Amino acid sequence: MSRTVRVAALVVVAAQWLVWASSAAGRSERQGAAKPWRLATDDTEIVFSSKGGTPLLEAMRLTGRQRNWLSSPLKESLMKSVAVDGAVKELNWRFEGADLDAKGEQLDLHYSNSSPKLSLDSVWRARPGHGPAEHWLTITNDSGHTITVTQQESLALTDLTVPAKESAHAWWINRGGSNASREGGTFTVTVDPDFNQILVSDPTDGSSPVPWMAVQVGADEGLYVGWEFSGIGAIHAKTTSTDPTRFEMRVGVGADFKTDIAAGATFLAPPAFVGCYRGDIDDGSYTLHRFILEKLLPPLPPDQPYPTLAYNLYLDVGGNKASESEVISSAALCKLLGFETFVPDAMWYPKDGDWRWDPTRFPRGEGPIEQYTHQKGMQLGLWVAWTHGGDSSDPGALNIFRHPDWATEKLKPDWKPEDINWSTLIDLGFDPARDWATKEVARIIGDYHLDYLKHDYTPIVTQCVQTNHRHRYGVDVSYWSTLGYYHVMEGAKQRYPNLVLEGCSGGGHIKDFGYIKRVHYIVTTDTLSALPDRQSIYDSTFAFPPAVLMAYTYENFYNKDSDRPRPFLWRSAMMSAWQIDPTHSSNWSPEDVAGARRATEIYKSWIRPMLKDLQVHHILPRPDDLHWDGMFYWSPGLKRGTLYIFRPNNDQATQRVRLKGLAADARYRVRAEDGSVPEQVCSGNDLMKRGLKIGLPQKYSSDLIYLEQSK
Repeated sequence: MSRTVRVAALVVVAAQWLVWASSAAGRSERQGAAKPWRLATDDTEIVFSSKGGTPLLEAMRLTGRQRNWLSSPLKESLMKSVAVDGAVKELNWRFEGADLDAKGEQLDLHYSNSSPKLSLDSVWRARPGHGPAEHWLTITNDSGHTITVTQQESLALTDLTVPAKESAHAWWINRGGSNASREGGTFTVTVDPDFNQILVSDPTDGSSPVPWMAVQVGADEGLYVGWEFSGIGAIHAKTTSTDPTRFEMRVGVGADFKTDIAAGATFLAPPAFVGCYRGDIDDGSYTLHRFILEKLLPPLPPDQPYPTLAYNLYLDVGGNKASESEVISSAALCKLLGFETFVPDAMWYPKDGDWRWDPTRFPRGEGPIEQYTHQKGMQLGLWVAWTHGGDSSDPGALNIFRHPDWATEKLKPDWKPEDINWSTLIDLGFDPARDWATKEVARIIGDYHLDYLKHDYTPIVTQCVQTNHRHRYGVDVSYWSTLGYYHVMEGAKQRYPNLVLEGCSGGGHIKDFGYIKRVHYIVTTDTLSALPDRQSIYDSTFAFPPAVLMAYTYENFYNKDSDRPRPFLWRSAMMSAWQIDPTHSSNWSPEDVAGARRATEIYKSWIRPMLKDLQVHHILPRPDDLHWDGMFYWSPGLKRGTLYIFRPNNDQATQRVRLKGLAADARYRVRAEDGSVPEQVCSGNDLMKRGLKIGLPQKYSSDLIYLEQSK
C-alpha cells in the first residue's frame, strides 16, 4: 500500500466527522460581512462580527445576561506555519466568508492561504438545550505536496476578564485511572497574578487530568472549557494582566505538535467547547452533564434500561480456570441478585490475543452460556482487549510474531506471553492493524451474539517505535492512534446499533469527552473498593454525569472493613453506574445475598430513574476514609433526591449535614433506608441552613436518605 493511500485511509475518521457535522448543521446560507452572527445554547451565547475583513468574537456571555467575559473583541488564533519539503512556510490566512446553517446553530468561517494552497474552516456550534458552545477547525491541503502541519489549538480564548472586586478560582480534576486514592483528586487554585496552569491530558496516564477546567467567579457565575478528544493534549490557563484580572485559556494539541498531511487530505483540530453558567461549580457541572447525556452520549438501545446493572465474572468460581457449568452458575447468581447484564471478564479465552472461547474449558463454545443468559432475560457482554498481541498459533489470533510491524515496540527474542499482555500492543494508527481490529471486533460481536462489549488497556497508544506507521514525529502518535480507535468503535456501533459499549482502559485511564462520544460507560477507577469508588465519583462528577461512570466492587479483596459484601460497599458504587464483581460468592451468607438483592431493588426503583436528569451536589469534603463523607443528588424533573452518607473509620456517631439546591419555601418528606434520621417533613430552608442530624451506629456504616418534594 502506498503512503498516499495509507494517508487517505487514515483520515477517514476526520472525513466522517466533517460529513456528520455538515449534515447535522443542515442547509446553510452565505452571510454578508457586516451582519453579526449570534449562536446560543440555553446557557452560553457567542456573538461574531466581521470588521476590516476579519471575523471577531465580540461577546461570550451567559445567555440572557449582559456581562461579557471578553474584555475586547477576539481574533481567531489560526495555524502560523507549515513545512513543505522541510522548508518552513509562514501562513497568511485570508477570510473568504461565512455560512450560517438554517437553524442558526452552526457558523462556518472560511479562510484560505495562497502559498502553499490551503483552505481552513473554523466551525462554531451551539445547539439548543443546556451546555457549551463547541469549536473545531479543519485544514485541507490543496498544495499538491505533503505538508507538515504544526500546532493548531482547538480553542484559544485570550482576553477573558474577571469583574473588579471579584475573586476567581480555577478547578480541575485528575482521572484516577488505576486507583483514585493515589491518582485522583479535585483541585482548585486562585486566579491570581501568578496563576499559570497547564493540564496535560494523557490516555495512558491514570493520574493525568481530565481535559476540563472551570473558572468560578465569586458564588454566582463561571465558565468551563473542555476537549472532545482522547489523544495527548493540554489546557493552558494563565493570568495575563491584573487590575482588573485578565486571563487566557487555550485547549488542544501541544505546542510541539506536528504531523504530515498528504496532498488532498484534511487535518482535523479536534472539537473543544466553552460553557458559561450561573451559580456555583455544581451548577456549572449540571449544564455540562446535560450536554453529555443529550449531545455526546451514543444512542442507547430503546429496550434496555440505562444505566444497566452489570455483573462481572473475573475472579469468582475459579476465574480463568472456570468451566462452562461454573460460568452458568455465575450467570444464575447474576439473575438471582437482580443484575441485568452478565459480563465474563478476562477469563473466557485460551490466550491473550486469541479471542475464542477456550476450546478446552468450553468445548461447546459460547452457545450454552449465551442461551442461558438470554433465556433468563439478561444481556450478554464480554471483556476483550483487542489491541493485545500474543503468541497463539490459531489462524485467527493476533500473533504478534506474524505482525511485528503492527506492534508499538520491538519484541525481544526471549519475549514470553503473560496471562494479560498489557504492554504488547498494536497501533491503531496503522491501517492494517486498524482494519484487522475493525473486522475482529465485528466478528466477536456477531459470532458470540453480544449485547455489550467491554475493552481494556489500551486501545490508544502514545509511543511507538515503528517507522512505517502514520505518525512521523513521536508527538503525533496518539493523534493518529486515537483516530484509528474512533474508527473501530464507530464501525462497531454502526454495524450493531443496539450494542452497548463500556470503555475500560486499565480502569479510567481514558476519561474525556471524545471517549464518551464512542462508549456508553467510562470506568471510573480500577481499584474496586469502597473508598476509591467514592473518591473517583466525587472527582469525576464535576465533569461527567454519574450515569456514564461505571464503578466496580470487589468484596473482601482490598479492605476487610469497608469492602465486606454489605451496603457500605454497594452504596459506594450505587452513586453511578454499578458493576458488581464478586470474588468469593460461595462464602456469602443469606444476609449478604438478601442485602445485594435489596440494593438492586433500590437501584432500579429509586436511583436509576433519577440518574437521567440529576443535579449533583458535593456537600461534604472529598472522601478520605477518616471523615464522614457523602453527596446529595437531586432530580429536578422527578422532584426527589438521595443523600448518600458514609461513616468510615471515624469515632463520631452523628453528623449534621446541610443540603443544597432545594427550594427554600418548599416542603420535603424525609425518610431513611436504615433509619439514620427519623421520618419527617422539613422546609427547604431548614434542610439547607440547619441540615439533618444523622446518626450511624458504627464505623463503616452508611445510609440512603430519601427526599421527596411535597405537592
